[in-house]
Amino acid sequence: MERVRSAAKAVIVRRGRLLLIRCRDAEGDWYGLPGGGQQVGESLAETLVRECHEEIGAEVEVVRLLYVRDYIAAKHDFSYLEASTHQVEHLFECRVAGDYQAANGSHPDTDQVAVEWLDHEMLRAARVYPSGLRDIVDPERADALPSYWGDVN
Repeated sequence: MERVRSAAKAVIVRRGRLLLIRCRDAEGDWYGLPGGGQQVGESLAETLVRECHEEIGAEVEVVRLLYVRDYIAAKHDFSYLEASTHQVEHLFECRVAGDYQAANGSHPDTDQVAVEWLDHEMLRAARVYPSGLRDIVDPERADALPSYWGDVN
């Protein structure tokens, strides 16, 4: 039986820059939010705390739910998940300590090579998934983002 997977992603913004994990595949580098799949018996906030500790080496404060996104892998040219995956992603505003320096955590994702802060100009030039992340720190577009993103690439 196929199932829908639940995931939590951390939207961490500091001084107009978004914290992302940088991954590498055969086509080069790409960026995505820290976070991952929810485990049975784990709240979405607990998922974020665990995943951020593993991927970015930071304790996070989960502030509020910002966006929800369906991710149906079979409908996309690029997918870091199996083609049969349907994942519902909950994107939460999170905070890290003021002295946090971007770095890989103790258990980074398989293709993860770094953690970086990107401003909206850097995001425009980068391969970013989902593409809607480009607008989160863009002062002209951030306020127009809907809370439900649908199945955007």
